[in-house]
Amino acid sequence: MSPDRLWRWTGQSWVPARPGGSNSTAGMAAGVTVAVFAGVLVLATLLTVVVLLTMSGQISNVFSNVVAALTSH
Repeated sequence: MSPDRLWRWTGQSWVPARPGGSNSTAGMAAGVTVAVFAGVLVLATLLTVVVLLTMSGQISNVFSNVVAALTSH
């Protein structure tokens, strides 16, 4: 393989390297990174929705108590 990775030696002559040799690894790594980021984003969104749905009564009670305390003085 040539230093620029564009050519490879067959034993008799230099021929163009196959497309996607070193770039496919970088492309795959970028794809995996994007997929993991998207998965974490979806998981965080689902977790937030579940917490808000299960604790909505308690959260509104806290805000009601804060408003009552602020308006009573």
